Parts: sequence; C-alpha cells; structure tokens
Amino acid sequence: MTEVIPSQADVSPADKAAGFIPPREPIFDWGMRVAAAEDLYNDGSHPHVAEGALLVPKGTPGEVVRVGKSEVDSTPVYLVEFPGSVMVGCFEDELAPISRPLRLAPGVMG
Repeated sequence: MTEVIPSQADVSPADKAAGFIPPREPIFDWGMRVAAAEDLYNDGSHPHVAEGALLVPKGTPGEVVRVGKSEVDSTPVYLVEFPGSVMVGCFEDELAPISRPLRLAPGVMG
C-alpha cells in the first residue's frame, strides 16, 4: 500500500509517470529540541568512526541545526547536533520531539 502525502494529491498523472515527487513540509524546524527515537549508528557517513558504531543512544537530546531534503524522494532530512558536538543526519522516524513540533503531520500546520 502506498501512502499518499497530502501535497502529492494534486500531482498530475503525467508528472507521476515522469517520477515527479513534490517536496513536503518538514515536521521539525531549525532550533527545535528533539531526542533520538532509536539508537543511531554510523552508516559510513562519519569517516572517523567505524561503520556500524553507535553514534547516539536512544533518548539522547539534541537540536535541529539544519533542515534539508533527500535527493531521491524529497523526504525531509534533519542535521541534528547531539552532546559532544556529534552531528547526525536523521529522518523524521529517527527523532522524537522534546519541544512541540512545527507541524503535527506533514502538510498540516499545528
């Protein structure tokens, strides 16, 4: 089953066929306090840490310092600074809000 994101509902069939995926609004914003919703391991993007090593344990608080999007499907990606200046790129399902999220669901203002 494919989840339809509200912003995708208005995409024309031609655009869908061409692989167009519109960007969607991120749930979190810069400066928001979040916590790791699961243990975060190095996927190879941290060159000075062994691949597969634990970077951030579940429940560790952090702050969103940048919001971007995946080049593949326009999914929001968050750069989060955790204690010890550990910077980790995270998807929404890897984070839990500490402060109130900007949006309760993608495309819906809170």
